[in-house]
Amino acid sequence: MQKENIFTKISISKLAWIALITNVIVILQGAIVRVTGSGAGCGRHWPSCQGEIIPLNPRIDTMVEFSHRSLSLVVLLLAVWIAYRVIRLRKINKGIFIFGLLSLLHIIIEALLGAATVLFELTGETVSTARGVMVASHMVNSLVLVGMLALTVVYARAKSPPWPLKISKQGSLATVLLVSIIGMLVLMFTGGIAAMGNTMFPSESLGEALRADFNPNSNILLRLRLLHPLIAISIGIYLFVSLGLSRLIKPVKEAEGLARALLGVYFIQLIIGTFNLALLAPGVLQVIHLAFAVLAFALLVTLSVYTLAYAKSKNYNLGFKHKTKEI
Repeated sequence: MQKENIFTKISISKLAWIALITNVIVILQGAIVRVTGSGAGCGRHWPSCQGEIIPLNPRIDTMVEFSHRSLSLVVLLLAVWIAYRVIRLRKINKGIFIFGLLSLLHIIIEALLGAATVLFELTGETVSTARGVMVASHMVNSLVLVGMLALTVVYARAKSPPWPLKISKQGSLATVLLVSIIGMLVLMFTGGIAAMGNTMFPSESLGEALRADFNPNSNILLRLRLLHPLIAISIGIYLFVSLGLSRLIKPVKEAEGLARALLGVYFIQLIIGTFNLALLAPGVLQVIHLAFAVLAFALLVTLSVYTLAYAKSKNYNLGFKHKTKEI
């Protein structure tokens, strides 16, 4: 029998949970870096900070940026560790193998986007459309990464959903769920655009902000900012309809609680977004808003896998269970 070592002693389930939670903290740290203007805290240096491995006399913005980079490195190492573990499990758990490796892929993409942001000086006081697009793309990849890590957690459970998902045999259902996922990613992209517009072009009042949104001479980031709340409402309506449609196509008992949680989180998210808009996007609300967006997406991808993976519930019709008599 092969002895356990430091790389195999901790369970893959705990390891996946640690990676997921740590990555969410990194994402929220990124928002703090942005709202505090600390993105240039390490200068135009990557992966070093101010030309040093560890800055010896850091300013506050340097400390904020360096802590974000340090925890990002921890997440990368955790992803490599998970990849090592899931490769060993590839023959007995294909789900965790696929989502574990996809997590590593998106963490590498995340690191490259972060490096490009620093090396091309799309930080600090830089005001450009390129910076807005980069931040929005960064946020979309972060959301996909959370989804992959969430599904790694799902398949690390002792009783994980069946594999394969048999998507080709569930075309209608898969399409309904995929549109929800794509819609959420589009929403995150526009959220990144709106966040950068708020950061680079702060307004003194809501009226001034709205005038800037409709002013043809405003920066394009401001003119696109209004798309975010409109898309948020549209996605919310689609989620309500699509979850009902999914339940009609294939009622799955295991997905019920996730569906209720998703709708509840999204409703709270809309309320937070409304206050965020009315109060001109204060930093604390931006971070909370992002946290709920991350939670909503994690619930959505988990719900999608549970719905596709499990068999249709027996004696179950639109929420009403029917007893059958034995013959």
